[in-house]
Amino acid sequence: MRPLWALALLLASPPSPVSSAGPPAPPLDELEDRAGRYVAALEEQLAVVVGNEEYSQSHFLGREISASHRRSLTSDVAWVPTGDPMVWAFYRDVRTVDGQPVSERGARLEALFPSGSTPAARELAQQILEESSRYNLGARRTVNSPTLALMFLHPRNQPRVRFRVAGRDVKEGVDTWKVRFAELQRPTLIRTTRGEDVPVRGLGWIEPGRGAIVASRLEMSPPGLGPVTIDVAFRLDARLDSWLPAEMRESYGNRIRTSADERVEALARYSSWRRAQVEVQDIVPVP
Repeated sequence: MRPLWALALLLASPPSPVSSAGPPAPPLDELEDRAGRYVAALEEQLAVVVGNEEYSQSHFLGREISASHRRSLTSDVAWVPTGDPMVWAFYRDVRTVDGQPVSERGARLEALFPSGSTPAARELAQQILEESSRYNLGARRTVNSPTLALMFLHPRNQPRVRFRVAGRDVKEGVDTWKVRFAELQRPTLIRTTRGEDVPVRGLGWIEPGRGAIVASRLEMSPPGLGPVTIDVAFRLDARLDSWLPAEMRESYGNRIRTSADERVEALARYSSWRRAQVEVQDIVPVP
């Protein structure tokens, strides 16, 4: 992107047949409002959404250039509204580890939400998530969610975040405005198991017309885990008429490591998004 002073010179010069300057940035409060309304609409319209995840992880120890350990997981995942500041819970139920079925795996997540989200279903899904998290390489964690950045753009959480426009960009083939955000309010939305605050900062690529988030980046530094970066690319799902997670890239730990440090790189790809209750109704006969 051109620096602002260069853009000003372009706008002051005589018109050219070809211009890459583009339209001026919408007001920040307008971008915030459109993105907030879009995220709130996702929460209301999608209800419980389930899909498939293919997840590969690489673990590095010390100054190793090649990974010391690799792991491949396939899982059922569920994206469930919570009605609280977290907005959504993202549950993962691992089906296979390095191609081998998980023998103790119970009911599918999809079966927990035949009529939407309930406290009992969410409690059981959380147990499944915590059990599935043991298959992650490196430190135990449950923040590896492609929907995590969206909650900071939700209207109920925007007051706790500072935003600023960071320029134009083309993302996923769409003209977007980049909006940076940083969480200021305490206690933070994400905390360690010991209750320590984990403030986040991030970036959203917002399509200005609809307010859709087509990509996101989340950064945090949890104590004991090191720097964390989670990049997510969304893709327009024609069936659900929404931009849904397509790919998530993660990094946990320092790139410049001492002999005692560890680092995890991960890539997740998503497919077959569908509304849970619709699918269940399709396969269960109605008396």
